[in-house]
Amino acid sequence: MTQTAPTVAKLGDLTVPLRIPESIASRFDVLTAGGANLNRAACAALAMAWTGPGRPKTRKSHDVLDYGGRVMDELTGRGLKPVQVLVAGVVAFNLITNGLITEDEVDEEEGNSEAPGDSTSL
Repeated sequence: MTQTAPTVAKLGDLTVPLRIPESIASRFDVLTAGGANLNRAACAALAMAWTGPGRPKTRKSHDVLDYGGRVMDELTGRGLKPVQVLVAGVVAFNLITNGLITEDEVDEEEGNSEAPGDSTSL
């Protein structure tokens, strides 16, 4: 998990510095949650990756979707527009989830299942 250049997201007038969280489990949680609700997962990713001042005070939760919703509520409560939060969140989501699963790994796993055998039922 090497990050070559600092990544930032624009959030209204703020430039938010982002870093990849150390927890691989948290990163996979965000990836999985994105399949259910990308907006909330992106907001959670934004808070998890945000470094520096202004970071959401919302307490992190293992329920990524609930956490993302609370992050959205906090940031819009500060006067930010939802679309601003979502755009910054997508930048953070892409940063956090990039490289977790490669196409080669998916292809390898798909080829790892056995073909079904002959049916034993009548």
